[in-house]
Amino acid sequence: MIVEKIRTALRERPASDFYRYAAILLRNAVGLPNRLHSPDRDVLERVVLPAYARLPGMRRVLFVGSDWFTRHYEKLFPGQEYWTLDPDPWKRKFGARRHIVAGLQSLDAHFDESHFDLILCNGVFGWGLDERDDCERAFLACFTRLKPGGHFMLGWNDVPAHSPLPLASLRSLARFTPQPLPVLGTARFLADAQTRHVFDFYVKNGG
Repeated sequence: MIVEKIRTALRERPASDFYRYAAILLRNAVGLPNRLHSPDRDVLERVVLPAYARLPGMRRVLFVGSDWFTRHYEKLFPGQEYWTLDPDPWKRKFGARRHIVAGLQSLDAHFDESHFDLILCNGVFGWGLDERDDCERAFLACFTRLKPGGHFMLGWNDVPAHSPLPLASLRSLARFTPQPLPVLGTARFLADAQTRHVFDFYVKNGG
């Protein structure tokens, strides 16, 4: 099985990437984490995700976006119903046991309203989720698929190259209420001054 995964990596990735992806797949296959070391990832993995995991009522969780450095996030939510979602079929191997191959704008086609207690969306806006209509659909789907009182986190890069439109102009996102994450004491946290990676924390009113 592992050998076949390595062969698949060689077929689907450039030869220069082979050894790196082979190592990633081997670590993934035996359950070892593959960490991406950067200031924003450190904040996400060591502060934000554990803080959400400790909040009462976080029974159903969705993490949007899968890659070789996110596979171990499921272990941060033991006992919860943890889902991942990504439109790239190749990244299914890095998803959770419960995984959907789809874009965030079609979330409402896969889950009933008020299904999730927490939706985490990091590195998606401005990295493929770029068009206004898609953003409106995606964030509205997040709102409707969250339970009243549910939490939504949006991680994005506040730079022109990866900020295709002003977030404040999105009607769907305006339906959420900014809410400080207690451990950070703010509803917006700049995690990396160089890349301008920002975490925004919201809640769906009504809980």
